[in-house]
Amino acid sequence: MNKIFHITNGDYLADQLKKTTIEGEIIICREALVIGNLQADTLENFWKIRAQSISKDYSVQKESYYKKVVSEFEKILQIPEKSEVNLWFEDDLFCQVNMWFCISLLSKNKDVKIYRIFPQTTRENNWKGFSSSDNFELEEPAETKVLFNEKDIELGNNLWNAYQNNERYSLQQLSEDQSDCFHFLNEVIDSYLNINPEVFIKNLIKSGTDDFNLIFEKFQDELGIFGFGDLQVKSIYDKILKEK
Repeated sequence: MNKIFHITNGDYLADQLKKTTIEGEIIICREALVIGNLQADTLENFWKIRAQSISKDYSVQKESYYKKVVSEFEKILQIPEKSEVNLWFEDDLFCQVNMWFCISLLSKNKDVKIYRIFPQTTRENNWKGFSSSDNFELEEPAETKVLFNEKDIELGNNLWNAYQNNERYSLQQLSEDQSDCFHFLNEVIDSYLNINPEVFIKNLIKSGTDDFNLIFEKFQDELGIFGFGDLQVKSIYDKILKEK
């Protein structure tokens, strides 16, 4: 019997899946590739650069990064042939960039079946993703998963390469590709290219809103498409305050 793997964006969703009847091994993506340095010519150097970046931005020990983050990505590279891999990622920029990277790792194994599992959302709460689902509501999306074909995998690879190398024109061009595996791609990339979260937060502070909790709430309401959590917003917030 072919092995089944589930790659989740973060520990919370992984814990939720463990409470369901869904079978398979869970691999956790614990990165935030949407921010920080991504430039590296090899995967080994990439881990070093990311360890430095995460250590600086989140006060995390480099050793901890390798133990908790890199070890999970290495599991992706060790997935055996003929396996089924389900990608549990949401549609916001944060999740999409992480998913593009996972696809780039999976593409090294030409003999696995990759599926995208989408959260059950409405247009109004789309950026809340899986957080609005309870344990058993996760089982229905698993039954309606979408298979990646070769073009979808190539698109994911190209998106990651363009994002990693800050090729903005390439990202703009790729955002126009149509794929059942990538929802809201045009909107997500358009926001990334044309909206600066730092400027958004600066303007809030200038207008008199300097309480972090209020700023974070406003950010989620208006820029939920970025998918930033409190750590990402707080990092920008602290940087702005230091510059005042």
